Amino acid sequence: MRQEASKTRRAASRIATAVKAVVGPVIQEWPLWLTIVFTLISLTWGNLEYHVRTLHDFPPVILWWACGNMGVVAVAATIVVWIVGQLPHRRAVKWMLYTLLLALWLVSLFLLRNFNTSFSPQILQLLVETNRGESTEFLQAWIGTPGTVRAILIAVMTLLLVLLAEWKRQAVASRLSRRVPMAIVTLLLVALLVRGLGLWRKLVHPYKSLYELELYQTRYFSTDVISTLHTSLTTLKLQRHETGAAVDLNVKTALAAPGVTSAADTMDLVLVIGESYNKRRSSLYGYQLDTSPLMRAERDKGLLTVFTDAISPYNLTSVSIKNMLSLNSLSRGQQWHQYPIWPAVMHRAGWQVDLWDNQRSYGPSEIHSVSLMSFLFAPDMVKHVYHHVNDEAFDLDGELIEDYYRKSAPTSRNLVIFHLMGQHSNYELRYPHTADWEVWTTADLPAAAAPYMDESRRQVMLHYARATRYNDHVLASILDHYRDRNAVVVMLSDHGEEVYDYRDFIVRDHDPNKTALMVRYENDIPLLVWCSPVYKSRHPGRAAAIAAASSRRFMSDSLGQLMLWLGQVTSPWNDSTLNVVSPAYSPGRRLIYDGIDYDRLMGR
Repeated sequence: MRQEASKTRRAASRIATAVKAVVGPVIQEWPLWLTIVFTLISLTWGNLEYHVRTLHDFPPVILWWACGNMGVVAVAATIVVWIVGQLPHRRAVKWMLYTLLLALWLVSLFLLRNFNTSFSPQILQLLVETNRGESTEFLQAWIGTPGTVRAILIAVMTLLLVLLAEWKRQAVASRLSRRVPMAIVTLLLVALLVRGLGLWRKLVHPYKSLYELELYQTRYFSTDVISTLHTSLTTLKLQRHETGAAVDLNVKTALAAPGVTSAADTMDLVLVIGESYNKRRSSLYGYQLDTSPLMRAERDKGLLTVFTDAISPYNLTSVSIKNMLSLNSLSRGQQWHQYPIWPAVMHRAGWQVDLWDNQRSYGPSEIHSVSLMSFLFAPDMVKHVYHHVNDEAFDLDGELIEDYYRKSAPTSRNLVIFHLMGQHSNYELRYPHTADWEVWTTADLPAAAAPYMDESRRQVMLHYARATRYNDHVLASILDHYRDRNAVVVMLSDHGEEVYDYRDFIVRDHDPNKTALMVRYENDIPLLVWCSPVYKSRHPGRAAAIAAASSRRFMSDSLGQLMLWLGQVTSPWNDSTLNVVSPAYSPGRRLIYDGIDYDRLMGR
């Protein structure tokens, strides 16, 4: 018994010594520790300010996220103050750190107040590419703005607080070293460090692809300066590797490949890429509200083929679309940047290729947007692969389509790619708020007995239903434009979406432990192929082949083979076993998220 008690006392003593070693420097250098933490979470303050100003409350998830940001920086701050305490010239080092922190704080405030962003891949890229003259012009343009003035005032106030804190440092440290305050500080610090260490895994993970980085950023979301700088630098590094290789492949290989031809006559081929489309909230797929009346009418005319078993390999926009445009096959272990995109191959075959993207300027500081747009709109892609691209985005998808019709100059063979905003999050922003579109009320929604379902959630579902109905209108406007021409329009979504379908959750879940229900709503997508009356009369066999394939298993990384077939393009990359309408179609296993067998997960 005495030996056990002695072991317990020794263990307690070691724990106390360890805690003192960690907490002691934080208490002694509390002004420096607080300055590190509170100046390196600038974007967190901006988000908290937004919630106070607009929502008037702090949702628990926002507080948990804010603590995570503080935790990441708290780990760094604790290490820094411990190191400073070991240095012989710690006073000089400390003031050097203060100078660096306040300069970084001023830059962060400048970006936040003027551009509502923090450090991002674009910001770092601009810093690298901007010369001295451009930097001077930029500063002259922004130095007197209200945002810059506020940033300077906050930085000056922060400096005054630092000076005051250093003046009172010893007195406060003495009080914090007492038993009760010490215990409180220890509990708070340990809680922050534990929370922060959970997010530091993102900073030390050896990323191999932009998709992996995007997945970790989504799963372990943090916007402190340390995380954003790390993410931005890693994004630029991986982007140079993946995007550079893909652009080079398309410009140098696909556009110069021999033996690429097209037997198509005068024709229009249109691809419409939707966004966050939950197909089970479309009346085309059995939803009770008539959210797709115009597409149903096209189906009933025999012009529209509705595919019933189409899926996306991911629930993230960037990687889904990259694989959708590439001629790789995920089921065969082929990566998107190792194969050319089929629009480049069609360009080589003599097609005019136009790209109108309504997400071109969306989320400019987010990885998914940087990852996708830096590839789609890389200067060499715009110069060599496309004939025309849009130079602005619009609040509504219908405005994007009208912009294309105003500016387009069609030739004999035209490939047009529309990337819509679709039913992206913030569903209430995805349709016009007029009497024509503010149809239905929450009382019209299908009954839901789930205990979590309340009026606010039903309102979200109503916004989604209205956005889906507006999307139906946008699709119909495209079909009407091509109705009297030899045309085929292919429509699918980048991924699905959850809208309180079976649990208290919306948008998409990035938990690596996928369930069948999660995948059912987040990976199942609509796939529609519309043949104009002119096309059906000229190519009855091809139209019949499309209709006959409606129940076949399909994954969107095989889209390119269908598009080449529709354009009657012959190239070194054609593969009839991956063309869903071919008699030789044999796609193999549908592997989602880099290895999960979709059909096995769904119990097929």
